[in-house]
Amino acid sequence: MPVRRSISFFGSVLAATLLLGSALVAPAAAASSSTVVSLDPTQKLHPLLQYGALVDPSGLVQVIVQKNRPDLVSDQVAAAVPDLHVSEDFQSVPAFVATLPYASLAALAANPNVRYVSPDSPVQVIPSTFLHAGGKSAPRPPAPKPAQPPKSGFDPSHLLTVYPFVSGATEAWTGAASRDHHSETGEKITVAVIDSGVDSGLSDFAGQVLAVNVNPNSSTAGDGYGHGTHVAAIINGHDADGQYYGIAPAATVISVKIADDQGIAYESDLLRGLDWVGANRDAYHIRAVNLSVSSGVASSYSVSPVDAAVEGLWRANVTVVAAAGNLGSADDAVWYAPGNDPYAITVGCLDDNQTVESADDSLCPISSRGVTEDGFAKPDLVASGRKVVSALSRGVDGNGSVVGAEFASRITSDGRHIRLSGTSMSAAMVTGAIALLLQHHDGLAPAQLKQLLISSSTTYPGEPDHAGALNIAAALAASDHPQSNHYVPLPLTGTAPSDGSDALVWDGSRWANTYWDGSRWASSYLDGSRWAGATWDGSRWVSAYWDGSRWASAYWDGSRWAASDLDGSRWASAYWDSSRWAGSAWD
Repeated sequence: MPVRRSISFFGSVLAATLLLGSALVAPAAAASSSTVVSLDPTQKLHPLLQYGALVDPSGLVQVIVQKNRPDLVSDQVAAAVPDLHVSEDFQSVPAFVATLPYASLAALAANPNVRYVSPDSPVQVIPSTFLHAGGKSAPRPPAPKPAQPPKSGFDPSHLLTVYPFVSGATEAWTGAASRDHHSETGEKITVAVIDSGVDSGLSDFAGQVLAVNVNPNSSTAGDGYGHGTHVAAIINGHDADGQYYGIAPAATVISVKIADDQGIAYESDLLRGLDWVGANRDAYHIRAVNLSVSSGVASSYSVSPVDAAVEGLWRANVTVVAAAGNLGSADDAVWYAPGNDPYAITVGCLDDNQTVESADDSLCPISSRGVTEDGFAKPDLVASGRKVVSALSRGVDGNGSVVGAEFASRITSDGRHIRLSGTSMSAAMVTGAIALLLQHHDGLAPAQLKQLLISSSTTYPGEPDHAGALNIAAALAASDHPQSNHYVPLPLTGTAPSDGSDALVWDGSRWANTYWDGSRWASSYLDGSRWAGATWDGSRWVSAYWDGSRWASAYWDGSRWAASDLDGSRWASAYWDSSRWAGSAWD
């Protein structure tokens, strides 16, 4: 299998993406400790591909090639490069997927019709936790209760969750949040969720989910993994007992499945999903898209095909909400598409401490935060993301989902819901809030929605940056007088994006010296401890590595985190003080 670019779902506390999120692509032969890596910032080629060409020129790699113009025929561009094979074209961005030898990459990047070349690598998505469940068996999920049509009003008095109260959604449902006392539940508003699929037969959805599949490795639009179902129900779930409601329980969700039933997805799959939303946005009246997913390789938004597709949807009046990620305060925590895009609404994780009061709120320690490569502060706001209870997928065959098996202890007593944590859950909260705002004022544009959510967000104890907490009631009140639709995000450093232009602008200056100086991709980064021969077979990630056995309790017994294994810079003692990850604090 060719080397491809990774996708990570930000599902439950601290995924294995902490290990893999910024170092997921490795050439077949890692450099020795004495190898000097020399990168060329003027080359239209991602540094990992440059690295691979230096140490493994004969190896094959799968890449995403961006063209300078959409009218260029991909096969004609490819014809000039030896041994290059085109496998797929995209419509949301002028780009195609191709396989070729590392040795041919320089010629491809030098082609005047090529804008940029980036890797496309695979990863199996693993639920995020340091307290791995060790492969426990989950009970067979019970049959769903008969689906019921949504009620005209949603009574929050029987809820067993606090996040609808914390976010202000309950005030919207009862009409207390708007001046005209009109109830906002997301009715007649459609949002898309690009994820691992959805179990649309659950009574929590009651016919308010349309599921489509764009992953060629799956024959069903169902959710064998379980992440997408949990995320979708945070947006519009409404169980028959009135105990678990999403933020916008009357909204319609279109689930676009990009991952297979083990949670494996590629950047090309994500682009295919974004393509589908772009092509069908008018037919299905899609107004927002939730992306609780991230590329596994850092990139400037100006050269990322995913970010280009995101901005294309933004310009087409589709608001894009992205999870910030679960990398905490690591220096590269917010360098990954699509959360790094300046236009996307990037959402971090608020720990509401399972109480409605805000006095005990704090930022989830795993919530990615910082400054992107291009100088933009992220996230834009935060929303509840710790111990969020939402719908549990029954799997594609009724035998249970991967998430349900991995986290059997977190399944609720009714057997139909599960507790997960992470910025995936937080992003869904904001997507639900957008549905409520659009029901109140259908004409709001993405720029106005983003400004409303940010300007109405509230401070909370210990807030470390500009990102306030989601406040739906305040946003609804402010929506009567929205700001201008003209919006250009301003970076802390660097250059603001050109308003209304394509993000894919290549001028060489995007390669910040501190990042692209070679040290990131030198032997100290790919030094063998991450890419040991036992785990990397030269062309792919061995399935046995991702079968769960590698992440069993024996792996997380502390010995792997000895000082000799980590240099301390990423895993500062203040971050790993044990109290952060105690079972009583994070599960």
